[in-house]
Amino acid sequence: MKVLIVGAGAVGFNIAKQLSQEGHDISVVEENPELVQRITEKLDVFVVAGNGSSLNILETAGVRDAHLVLAVTNSDEVNIVVCIIANQYGRKIKIARIRNSEFTGKDSLFKGNGFCVDHMINPEQIIVDSLIKIIETPGATFAVDFPIGDILLRGFHVPKDAPIAGKKFSELEGIQYTDSFLIVSIQRNGEMIIPTHKTEILPDDDIFVLVAKMGLPYFLPMVNRRADEVERVIIYRTTRVGIQLAKRLEDSSINVTMIEPKKEKAEKAAAELEDTIVLHGDATDIDLLKEATIEDTDFFIALSEDAQTNLLTSLLAKKHGAKKTVVLTNEPALVPIIHQVNVDVVINPRLITASAILQHVRRGQILSIAKLGDSEAEAIELIAEEGSEIVKKPLNKIRFPKRSTLGAIVRNGTMLLPKDVNAINPGESVIVFTLPDAIEKVQALFSKKR
Repeated sequence: MKVLIVGAGAVGFNIAKQLSQEGHDISVVEENPELVQRITEKLDVFVVAGNGSSLNILETAGVRDAHLVLAVTNSDEVNIVVCIIANQYGRKIKIARIRNSEFTGKDSLFKGNGFCVDHMINPEQIIVDSLIKIIETPGATFAVDFPIGDILLRGFHVPKDAPIAGKKFSELEGIQYTDSFLIVSIQRNGEMIIPTHKTEILPDDDIFVLVAKMGLPYFLPMVNRRADEVERVIIYRTTRVGIQLAKRLEDSSINVTMIEPKKEKAEKAAAELEDTIVLHGDATDIDLLKEATIEDTDFFIALSEDAQTNLLTSLLAKKHGAKKTVVLTNEPALVPIIHQVNVDVVINPRLITASAILQHVRRGQILSIAKLGDSEAEAIELIAEEGSEIVKKPLNKIRFPKRSTLGAIVRNGTMLLPKDVNAINPGESVIVFTLPDAIEKVQALFSKKR
Protein backbone atom coordinates (compact mmCIF):
# COMPACT_ATOMS: atom_id res chain seq x y z
CA MET A 1 0.00 0.00 0.00
CA LYS A 2 1.21 3.50 -0.85
CA VAL A 3 0.93 5.71 2.23
CA LEU A 4 1.51 9.46 2.42
CA ILE A 5 2.22 10.79 5.93
CA VAL A 6 2.17 14.56 6.48
CA GLY A 7 4.00 15.41 9.71
CA ALA A 8 7.12 13.64 11.01
CA GLY A 9 6.75 14.33 14.71
CA ALA A 10 6.52 11.48 17.20
CA VAL A 11 3.21 10.22 15.76
CA GLY A 12 4.25 10.45 12.11
CA PHE A 13 7.68 8.98 12.80
CA ASN A 14 6.34 5.99 14.75
CA ILE A 15 3.67 5.22 12.14
CA ALA A 16 6.17 5.58 9.28
CA LYS A 17 8.59 3.26 11.08
CA GLN A 18 5.99 0.57 11.73
CA LEU A 19 4.34 0.68 8.31
CA SER A 20 7.73 0.68 6.56
CA GLN A 21 8.73 -2.43 8.52
CA GLU A 22 5.48 -4.06 7.42
CA GLY A 23 6.39 -3.53 3.76
CA HIS A 24 4.28 -0.50 2.82
CA ASP A 25 5.54 2.17 0.39
CA ILE A 26 5.89 5.28 2.59
CA SER A 27 6.28 8.98 1.68
CA VAL A 28 6.64 11.64 4.38
CA VAL A 29 6.19 15.42 4.21
CA GLU A 30 7.78 17.55 6.97
CA GLU A 31 8.63 21.24 7.25
CA ASN A 32 10.99 21.14 10.27
CA PRO A 33 14.61 20.59 9.02
CA GLU A 34 15.62 18.71 12.19
CA LEU A 35 12.72 16.26 11.84
CA VAL A 36 13.49 15.87 8.13
CA GLN A 37 17.09 14.95 8.94
CA ARG A 38 16.03 12.54 11.70
CA ILE A 39 13.56 10.57 9.61
CA THR A 40 15.94 10.54 6.62
CA GLU A 41 18.73 9.06 8.74
CA LYS A 42 16.59 6.58 10.68
CA LEU A 43 14.03 5.24 8.19
CA ASP A 44 13.97 3.89 4.66
CA VAL A 45 11.17 6.16 3.41
CA PHE A 46 10.81 8.90 0.78
CA VAL A 47 10.96 12.32 2.47
CA VAL A 48 9.88 15.67 1.04
CA ALA A 49 10.81 18.86 2.94
CA GLY A 50 8.07 21.49 2.89
CA ASN A 51 4.66 22.62 4.08
CA GLY A 52 2.05 19.88 3.96
CA SER A 53 -0.68 22.30 2.92
CA SER A 54 1.18 23.10 -0.32
CA LEU A 55 -0.28 21.49 -3.43
CA ASN A 56 3.14 21.28 -5.12
CA ILE A 57 4.72 19.64 -2.08
CA LEU A 58 1.94 17.05 -1.85
CA GLU A 59 2.25 16.37 -5.60
CA THR A 60 5.98 15.78 -5.19
CA ALA A 61 5.31 13.42 -2.26
CA GLY A 62 2.94 11.32 -4.37
CA VAL A 63 -0.53 12.34 -3.18
CA ARG A 64 -1.94 11.44 -6.60
CA ASP A 65 -1.09 7.73 -6.30
CA ALA A 66 -1.40 7.30 -2.53
CA HIS A 67 -3.96 4.81 -1.25
CA LEU A 68 -3.92 6.36 2.22
CA VAL A 69 -3.16 9.88 3.45
CA LEU A 70 -2.35 10.50 7.12
CA ALA A 71 -2.31 14.13 8.27
CA VAL A 72 -0.64 14.24 11.69
CA THR A 73 1.00 17.65 11.96
CA ASN A 74 0.62 19.74 15.13
CA SER A 75 -1.96 21.96 13.38
CA ASP A 76 -5.62 20.88 13.10
CA GLU A 77 -6.08 23.38 10.29
CA VAL A 78 -3.15 22.05 8.24
CA ASN A 79 -4.37 18.48 8.73
CA ILE A 80 -7.83 19.40 7.47
CA VAL A 81 -6.41 21.23 4.44
CA VAL A 82 -4.24 18.21 3.57
CA CYS A 83 -7.32 15.97 3.55
CA ILE A 84 -9.32 18.46 1.44
CA ILE A 85 -6.51 18.56 -1.15
CA ALA A 86 -6.09 14.77 -1.10
CA ASN A 87 -9.81 14.39 -1.68
CA GLN A 88 -9.44 16.09 -5.07
CA TYR A 89 -7.22 13.25 -6.28
CA GLY A 90 -9.87 10.58 -6.23
CA ARG A 91 -10.82 7.83 -3.86
CA LYS A 92 -8.34 7.32 -1.02
CA ILE A 93 -8.59 6.94 2.74
CA LYS A 94 -7.90 10.21 4.58
CA ILE A 95 -7.13 10.29 8.31
CA ALA A 96 -6.42 13.42 10.36
CA ARG A 97 -5.32 14.01 13.92
CA ILE A 98 -7.69 16.67 15.26
CA ARG A 99 -7.38 17.99 18.83
CA ASN A 100 -10.24 20.50 18.77
CA SER A 101 -13.30 18.79 20.24
CA GLU A 102 -15.53 21.24 18.32
CA PHE A 103 -14.62 19.23 15.21
CA THR A 104 -14.73 15.74 16.75
CA GLY A 105 -17.41 15.92 19.45
CA LYS A 106 -20.72 14.10 19.22
CA ASP A 107 -22.55 17.33 18.39
CA SER A 108 -20.01 18.55 15.84
CA LEU A 109 -21.51 20.14 12.73
CA PHE A 110 -18.73 18.49 10.72
CA LYS A 111 -19.45 14.94 11.86
CA GLY A 112 -21.30 14.23 8.65
CA ASN A 113 -18.99 15.45 5.89
CA GLY A 114 -15.88 15.63 8.10
CA PHE A 115 -14.12 18.24 5.91
CA CYS A 116 -13.37 15.38 3.46
CA VAL A 117 -11.77 13.48 6.37
CA ASP A 118 -12.73 9.81 6.62
CA HIS A 119 -11.47 9.36 10.18
CA MET A 120 -10.77 12.08 12.75
CA ILE A 121 -8.53 10.95 15.62
CA ASN A 122 -8.76 13.11 18.75
CA PRO A 123 -6.03 11.99 21.21
CA GLU A 124 -7.45 14.12 24.02
CA GLN A 125 -10.80 12.34 23.92
CA ILE A 126 -9.03 8.97 23.85
CA ILE A 127 -6.91 9.94 26.89
CA VAL A 128 -9.95 11.06 28.90
CA ASP A 129 -11.85 7.87 28.03
CA SER A 130 -8.85 5.76 29.08
CA LEU A 131 -8.41 7.61 32.39
CA ILE A 132 -12.11 7.24 33.22
CA LYS A 133 -11.89 3.48 32.64
CA ILE A 134 -8.79 3.22 34.85
CA ILE A 135 -10.43 5.24 37.64
CA GLU A 136 -13.59 3.14 37.43
CA THR A 137 -11.61 -0.13 37.74
CA PRO A 138 -10.11 -0.45 41.26
CA GLY A 139 -6.40 -1.26 41.03
CA ALA A 140 -6.12 -0.91 37.24
CA THR A 141 -3.16 0.78 35.54
CA PHE A 142 -4.28 0.25 31.93
CA ALA A 143 -7.72 0.07 30.33
CA VAL A 144 -9.17 -0.62 26.88
CA ASP A 145 -12.71 -1.72 26.04
CA PHE A 146 -13.68 -3.89 23.10
CA PRO A 147 -17.29 -2.93 22.32
CA ILE A 148 -18.31 -6.25 20.77
CA GLY A 149 -19.22 -8.75 23.45
CA ASP A 150 -18.59 -6.43 26.43
CA ILE A 151 -14.95 -7.52 26.66
CA LEU A 152 -12.47 -5.51 28.74
CA LEU A 153 -8.68 -5.41 28.62
CA ARG A 154 -7.18 -4.28 31.91
CA GLY A 155 -3.65 -3.95 33.22
CA PHE A 156 -2.71 -4.48 36.87
CA HIS A 157 0.45 -4.29 38.95
CA VAL A 158 0.69 -7.46 41.05
CA PRO A 159 1.29 -6.63 44.76
CA LYS A 160 3.27 -9.01 46.96
CA ASP A 161 0.14 -10.05 48.86
CA ALA A 162 -2.00 -10.64 45.74
CA PRO A 163 -3.75 -14.05 45.82
CA ILE A 164 -2.42 -14.86 42.33
CA ALA A 165 1.21 -13.95 43.16
CA GLY A 166 3.42 -17.06 43.10
CA LYS A 167 0.88 -19.16 41.19
CA LYS A 168 1.50 -20.86 37.86
CA PHE A 169 -1.06 -20.55 35.10
CA SER A 170 -1.86 -24.24 35.41
CA GLU A 171 -2.92 -23.60 39.03
CA LEU A 172 -5.34 -20.85 38.01
CA GLU A 173 -7.43 -23.15 35.83
CA GLY A 174 -9.18 -24.72 38.80
CA ILE A 175 -10.29 -21.40 40.27
CA GLN A 176 -13.95 -20.49 40.00
CA TYR A 177 -14.91 -17.99 37.26
CA THR A 178 -11.75 -18.71 35.20
CA ASP A 179 -14.05 -18.98 32.17
CA SER A 180 -14.61 -15.22 32.42
CA PHE A 181 -10.98 -14.03 32.22
CA LEU A 182 -7.62 -14.80 30.61
CA ILE A 183 -4.22 -13.34 31.54
CA VAL A 184 -2.77 -12.76 28.09
CA SER A 185 0.54 -11.05 28.77
CA ILE A 186 3.05 -10.29 31.51
CA GLN A 187 5.49 -7.39 31.55
CA ARG A 188 8.50 -8.23 33.72
CA ASN A 189 11.70 -6.17 33.98
CA GLY A 190 10.89 -4.39 30.73
CA GLU A 191 10.24 -7.66 28.84
CA MET A 192 6.86 -8.69 27.45
CA ILE A 193 6.08 -12.36 28.07
CA ILE A 194 3.38 -14.41 26.33
CA PRO A 195 2.55 -16.88 29.15
CA THR A 196 2.26 -20.68 28.99
CA HIS A 197 0.85 -23.19 31.49
CA LYS A 198 4.25 -23.27 33.22
CA THR A 199 4.58 -19.49 33.58
CA GLU A 200 4.53 -18.25 37.18
CA ILE A 201 3.05 -14.89 38.16
CA LEU A 202 5.53 -13.02 40.35
CA PRO A 203 5.11 -10.05 42.70
CA ASP A 204 5.69 -6.73 40.89
CA ASP A 205 4.71 -8.21 37.53
CA ASP A 206 2.47 -6.08 35.34
CA ILE A 207 -0.24 -8.30 33.91
CA PHE A 208 -2.74 -7.69 31.12
CA VAL A 209 -6.08 -9.44 31.54
CA LEU A 210 -8.87 -10.04 29.06
CA VAL A 211 -12.09 -10.26 31.06
CA ALA A 212 -15.81 -10.31 30.41
CA LYS A 213 -17.47 -7.19 31.78
CA MET A 214 -19.72 -9.28 34.04
CA GLY A 215 -16.70 -11.21 35.34
CA LEU A 216 -14.60 -8.20 36.37
CA PRO A 217 -15.90 -8.03 39.98
CA TYR A 218 -14.86 -11.67 40.50
CA PHE A 219 -11.35 -11.11 39.13
CA LEU A 220 -10.45 -7.92 41.02
CA PRO A 221 -10.00 -9.57 44.48
CA MET A 222 -7.55 -12.04 42.92
CA VAL A 223 -5.07 -9.34 41.99
CA ASN A 224 -5.58 -6.80 44.77
CA ARG A 225 -7.02 -7.54 48.21
CA ARG A 226 -7.47 -3.88 49.16
CA ALA A 227 -8.57 -2.18 45.95
CA ASP A 228 -11.20 0.35 47.03
CA GLU A 229 -13.51 2.53 44.98
CA VAL A 230 -12.04 5.91 44.01
CA GLU A 231 -13.45 8.79 46.08
CA ARG A 232 -11.04 11.69 45.53
CA VAL A 233 -9.01 12.85 42.51
CA ILE A 234 -6.56 15.75 42.12
CA ILE A 235 -5.83 17.01 38.60
CA TYR A 236 -2.75 19.17 38.10
CA ARG A 237 -3.13 21.85 35.37
CA THR A 238 -6.31 23.03 33.70
CA THR A 239 -5.40 21.81 30.21
CA ARG A 240 -8.09 20.78 27.75
CA VAL A 241 -7.61 17.17 28.85
CA GLY A 242 -7.82 18.24 32.50
CA ILE A 243 -11.05 20.20 31.99
CA GLN A 244 -12.67 17.38 29.98
CA LEU A 245 -11.67 14.85 32.64
CA ALA A 246 -13.01 17.01 35.46
CA LYS A 247 -16.33 17.45 33.66
CA ARG A 248 -16.66 13.69 33.18
CA LEU A 249 -15.84 13.03 36.83
CA GLU A 250 -18.39 15.62 37.97
CA ASP A 251 -21.06 13.24 36.69
CA SER A 252 -19.93 10.68 39.29
CA SER A 253 -19.71 10.74 43.08
CA ILE A 254 -15.96 11.41 42.97
CA ASN A 255 -14.65 14.60 44.60
CA VAL A 256 -12.43 16.51 42.14
CA THR A 257 -9.82 19.18 42.88
CA MET A 258 -7.77 20.98 40.23
CA ILE A 259 -4.49 22.82 40.82
CA GLU A 260 -3.43 25.55 38.38
CA PRO A 261 -0.37 27.87 38.77
CA LYS A 262 -1.70 30.58 36.44
CA LYS A 263 -4.38 32.73 38.06
CA GLU A 264 -6.28 33.54 34.87
CA LYS A 265 -6.54 29.87 33.90
CA ALA A 266 -7.59 28.91 37.42
CA GLU A 267 -10.37 31.53 37.39
CA LYS A 268 -11.53 30.43 33.93
CA ALA A 269 -11.65 26.76 34.99
CA ALA A 270 -13.55 27.63 38.18
CA ALA A 271 -16.17 29.45 36.11
CA GLU A 272 -16.48 26.58 33.63
CA LEU A 273 -16.73 23.74 36.15
CA GLU A 274 -19.63 23.23 38.54
CA ASP A 275 -18.61 20.91 41.39
CA THR A 276 -14.83 20.89 41.00
CA ILE A 277 -12.68 22.80 43.51
CA VAL A 278 -10.02 24.85 41.68
CA LEU A 279 -6.95 25.95 43.66
CA HIS A 280 -4.55 28.62 42.40
CA GLY A 281 -0.98 27.58 43.09
CA ASP A 282 1.75 25.07 42.30
CA ALA A 283 1.62 21.34 43.04
CA THR A 284 5.17 21.52 44.38
CA ASP A 285 3.83 23.61 47.28
CA ILE A 286 3.41 21.18 50.20
CA ASP A 287 0.93 23.45 51.98
CA LEU A 288 -1.24 23.62 48.85
CA LEU A 289 -1.16 19.83 48.54
CA LYS A 290 -2.30 19.55 52.15
CA GLU A 291 -5.10 22.05 51.45
CA ALA A 292 -6.16 19.75 48.61
CA THR A 293 -6.20 16.85 51.15
CA ILE A 294 -3.45 14.95 49.35
CA GLU A 295 -3.33 12.39 52.17
CA ASP A 296 -6.84 11.19 51.26
CA THR A 297 -6.40 11.31 47.49
CA ASP A 298 -6.87 8.16 45.43
CA PHE A 299 -5.46 9.55 42.16
CA PHE A 300 -3.08 12.44 41.50
CA ILE A 301 -3.12 13.11 37.75
CA ALA A 302 -0.41 15.40 36.32
CA LEU A 303 -1.38 16.78 32.90
CA SER A 304 0.99 19.68 32.21
CA GLU A 305 2.88 19.90 28.90
CA ASP A 306 6.18 19.32 30.72
CA ALA A 307 6.91 15.66 31.54
CA GLN A 308 9.57 16.54 34.13
CA THR A 309 7.10 18.75 36.01
CA ASN A 310 4.51 16.00 35.88
CA LEU A 311 6.99 13.46 37.23
CA LEU A 312 8.21 15.76 40.01
CA THR A 313 4.73 16.71 41.22
CA SER A 314 3.56 13.07 41.06
CA LEU A 315 6.47 11.82 43.15
CA LEU A 316 5.83 14.59 45.67
CA ALA A 317 2.10 13.76 45.78
CA LYS A 318 2.89 10.07 46.33
CA LYS A 319 5.28 10.90 49.14
CA HIS A 320 2.57 12.89 50.92
CA GLY A 321 -0.17 10.29 50.68
CA ALA A 322 -1.61 9.95 47.16
CA LYS A 323 -2.43 6.29 46.55
CA LYS A 324 -1.86 6.36 42.78
CA THR A 325 -0.26 8.77 40.35
CA VAL A 326 -0.68 9.39 36.64
CA VAL A 327 1.96 11.14 34.54
CA LEU A 328 1.40 12.48 31.02
CA THR A 329 4.38 12.71 28.69
CA ASN A 330 4.47 13.63 25.01
CA GLU A 331 7.77 11.83 24.46
CA PRO A 332 7.36 8.09 23.73
CA ALA A 333 10.99 7.42 24.71
CA LEU A 334 10.31 8.63 28.27
CA VAL A 335 7.46 6.15 28.90
CA PRO A 336 9.63 3.15 29.93
CA ILE A 337 11.94 5.44 31.94
CA ILE A 338 9.09 6.95 33.96
CA HIS A 339 7.75 3.43 34.58
CA GLN A 340 10.99 2.66 36.43
CA VAL A 341 10.19 5.12 39.21
CA ASN A 342 7.27 5.22 41.63
CA VAL A 343 4.58 6.13 39.07
CA ASP A 344 1.51 3.94 38.51
CA VAL A 345 0.21 5.07 35.12
CA VAL A 346 2.02 6.76 32.21
CA ILE A 347 -0.07 8.32 29.42
CA ASN A 348 1.49 9.11 26.05
CA PRO A 349 -0.84 10.89 23.58
CA ARG A 350 1.37 10.11 20.60
CA LEU A 351 1.44 6.37 21.16
CA ILE A 352 -2.33 6.43 21.72
CA THR A 353 -2.83 8.34 18.47
CA ALA A 354 -0.60 5.93 16.54
CA SER A 355 -2.63 2.95 17.81
CA ALA A 356 -5.91 4.60 16.79
CA ILE A 357 -4.59 5.29 13.29
CA LEU A 358 -3.07 1.85 12.69
CA GLN A 359 -6.44 0.11 12.88
CA HIS A 360 -7.44 1.91 9.66
CA VAL A 361 -4.24 0.90 7.88
CA ARG A 362 -3.78 -2.80 8.59
CA ARG A 363 -5.30 -5.26 6.13
CA GLY A 364 -8.24 -7.43 7.08
CA GLN A 365 -11.31 -6.33 8.97
CA ILE A 366 -9.56 -4.85 11.99
CA LEU A 367 -11.91 -3.20 14.49
CA SER A 368 -9.39 -1.81 16.98
CA ILE A 369 -5.75 -1.90 18.04
CA ALA A 370 -4.27 -1.23 21.48
CA LYS A 371 -0.61 -1.06 22.47
CA LEU A 372 0.02 -2.87 25.77
CA GLY A 373 1.59 -0.34 28.10
CA ASP A 374 5.01 0.87 26.94
CA SER A 375 5.82 -2.39 25.13
CA GLU A 376 5.54 -3.10 21.41
CA ALA A 377 2.95 -5.83 21.99
CA GLU A 378 -0.51 -5.19 20.55
CA ALA A 379 -4.04 -6.34 21.21
CA ILE A 380 -5.85 -6.58 17.88
CA GLU A 381 -9.61 -6.98 17.54
CA LEU A 382 -10.49 -8.27 14.09
CA ILE A 383 -13.10 -10.18 12.10
CA ALA A 384 -12.42 -13.70 10.86
CA GLU A 385 -13.12 -13.42 7.14
CA GLU A 386 -14.89 -16.02 5.04
CA GLY A 387 -12.24 -17.92 3.10
CA SER A 388 -9.45 -17.21 5.59
CA GLU A 389 -7.22 -19.94 6.97
CA ILE A 390 -8.54 -19.53 10.54
CA VAL A 391 -12.22 -20.34 9.96
CA LYS A 392 -14.07 -23.67 10.13
CA LYS A 393 -10.97 -25.61 11.15
CA PRO A 394 -10.28 -27.19 14.56
CA LEU A 395 -8.27 -24.67 16.58
CA ASN A 396 -5.84 -27.39 17.65
CA LYS A 397 -4.99 -27.88 13.96
CA ILE A 398 -4.22 -24.21 13.34
CA ARG A 399 -0.54 -23.27 13.34
CA PHE A 400 -0.78 -20.02 15.25
CA PRO A 401 2.20 -17.65 14.79
CA LYS A 402 4.86 -17.75 17.49
CA ARG A 403 4.99 -14.81 19.91
CA SER A 404 1.23 -14.36 19.60
CA THR A 405 -1.79 -15.81 21.36
CA LEU A 406 -5.50 -16.07 20.73
CA GLY A 407 -7.31 -14.19 23.50
CA ALA A 408 -11.05 -14.54 22.98
CA ILE A 409 -13.81 -15.20 20.47
CA VAL A 410 -17.12 -13.32 20.48
CA ARG A 411 -20.01 -15.59 19.56
CA ASN A 412 -23.60 -14.37 19.68
CA GLY A 413 -22.52 -11.43 21.81
CA THR A 414 -20.75 -13.61 24.39
CA MET A 415 -17.03 -13.82 25.17
CA LEU A 416 -15.60 -17.34 24.80
CA LEU A 417 -12.06 -18.41 25.66
CA PRO A 418 -10.13 -20.53 23.11
CA LYS A 419 -10.31 -23.61 25.34
CA ASP A 420 -14.12 -23.52 25.01
CA VAL A 421 -14.19 -23.24 21.21
CA ASN A 422 -13.59 -25.99 18.64
CA ALA A 423 -13.48 -23.71 15.61
CA ILE A 424 -13.96 -20.07 14.64
CA ASN A 425 -16.85 -19.20 12.33
CA PRO A 426 -16.73 -16.59 9.53
CA GLY A 427 -17.72 -13.14 10.70
CA GLU A 428 -16.92 -13.73 14.36
CA SER A 429 -14.95 -11.09 16.25
CA VAL A 430 -11.64 -12.31 17.63
CA ILE A 431 -9.05 -10.69 19.92
CA VAL A 432 -5.39 -11.59 19.37
CA PHE A 433 -2.29 -10.55 21.32
CA THR A 434 0.93 -10.36 19.38
CA LEU A 435 4.46 -9.01 19.34
CA PRO A 436 5.59 -6.98 16.29
CA ASP A 437 7.33 -9.76 14.35
CA ALA A 438 4.12 -11.84 14.27
CA ILE A 439 1.64 -9.11 13.25
CA GLU A 440 1.93 -9.79 9.52
CA LYS A 441 1.31 -13.53 9.97
CA VAL A 442 -1.66 -12.92 12.28
CA GLN A 443 -3.29 -10.64 9.73
CA ALA A 444 -2.73 -13.19 6.97
CA LEU A 445 -4.29 -15.94 9.10
CA PHE A 446 -7.57 -14.01 9.50
CA SER A 447 -7.71 -12.45 6.00
CA LYS A 448 -9.39 -13.95 2.95
CA LYS A 449 -6.99 -15.47 0.44
CA ARG A 450 -6.57 -13.15 -2.53
